[in-house]
Amino acid sequence: MELIFFLANGFLDSPPDFLKFLGRFHPLVVHLPIGFLILAAIAQLATTRPKFLPIKPFLTYLWGLGAISAALAVLFGYLLSLSGDYDADTLFWHKWSGVAVLVFSTACYFISKKRPESLEVPKLTLVILATGTMIYTGHLGGNLTHGQTYLLEYAPNPVRSLAGLPPKTEPRLKVTILDSAEVYLDLISPMMQSKCTSCHNTGKKKGDLLLTSYSNMMKGGENGEVVVPGDLEASELFRRITLPEEHDDFMPSEGKRPLSEQEVAIIEWWIASSAPSEGHITELDSEKKIIALVNNYLGLDKNDIFNKEIPPADTSTIDSLRNQGFVINRLMKDNYFLDANFSLSERELTDSDLVLLQNVKEQLIWLNLSNSGVKDAQLEKIGQLENLVKLNLSGNNISDDGIKHIEKLTNLESLNLHNTKVSQGLLKVIPKLSKLQSLYLWQTNFSEETVKVLKDKNQSLKIIYQRIETLENLN
Repeated sequence: MELIFFLANGFLDSPPDFLKFLGRFHPLVVHLPIGFLILAAIAQLATTRPKFLPIKPFLTYLWGLGAISAALAVLFGYLLSLSGDYDADTLFWHKWSGVAVLVFSTACYFISKKRPESLEVPKLTLVILATGTMIYTGHLGGNLTHGQTYLLEYAPNPVRSLAGLPPKTEPRLKVTILDSAEVYLDLISPMMQSKCTSCHNTGKKKGDLLLTSYSNMMKGGENGEVVVPGDLEASELFRRITLPEEHDDFMPSEGKRPLSEQEVAIIEWWIASSAPSEGHITELDSEKKIIALVNNYLGLDKNDIFNKEIPPADTSTIDSLRNQGFVINRLMKDNYFLDANFSLSERELTDSDLVLLQNVKEQLIWLNLSNSGVKDAQLEKIGQLENLVKLNLSGNNISDDGIKHIEKLTNLESLNLHNTKVSQGLLKVIPKLSKLQSLYLWQTNFSEETVKVLKDKNQSLKIIYQRIETLENLN
């Protein structure tokens, strides 16, 4: 009775931290009555059949355990509710339906101790009431944690209609071309949905902040604006996602998976670009500061060349390449992609070698020409091997005059230019190699300052500029 009195009169409106700490055990404790009461209900219904009558003496214990654990769940649930940030209406019904579960399960305990057959109908009635209120209470708990549409989010439209919900909205088509990517709908909103809205939804509005839509985000929370367009320092959202994870204000909190470095960088660019609610990435990023990163984040830089069915190369051409000093290997069992390595031939590459390579350019995806005497003029032919995914040109006397020819290698993911004379001219080539992931620049004419500029403009590109990294990754 004292507990119900406290619940009804809002006792402990300003509880000490220790009681809030105890409230955090509610998600753990709440599963105990669910298990006990479901088992008790099944056993109670089973005893209506003669062959299950031997389990009847155990019903009292099951209902007793269910009632005790329900009391603990109600107590810890109330302490958890004192932390606030929950939808008031949903919390009210969740609280009192939990009390109803406690009342009905306690009644089931006492009536299960009575033996008269005349009580069978009241027993079954109480079992139905206890089970039904438990399911309803669990549903409301899910709404408080995940939002009011959590249970029926993916339900068929007829079921949603019965629940008074609008028909399901058609999901946005997956972005396959960067030109069609909307800044908020395809980037920011999915991030919020996956990392933030579990605590900032209509059922659980932590900090009085909703992150379920652009307009709600811009309204801010109890401490004011969380996104100030164009001002990163004043944007509380950005401050919180960039704090150390152990900080009390770090977001997302409660041990949830934090935003990735890519996601933080995209949000940083979005806020700095005045946090627009609409517009295509390619239009908003006129300086192309974020395009490569977004390409990588959306998976648009994934190489689709491996999905192609490639015919086998001409065997006579393969034999000729091997006779000229190339080591040729087939890379896949179920396709005919080739790796050609000329770095062990102990002679310089000739124009006739390049002619042979042209004959297998459909199959050739890896090419190692390190220390092979490659000249700038020969890079024009190498630049026609359009299926190349990995190219090693290290240790060759090549410069900006020749490197411009590889800009057509749009499938290139790895480019090794270690110990070459390539310099500033590469800056014009890199933006055209949209799938490039790794770039080796140790012992080139690039300065550390230029490498830093290159990294800033291509944040998803791994640039190896130091010897210790290069020795590990050179091949």
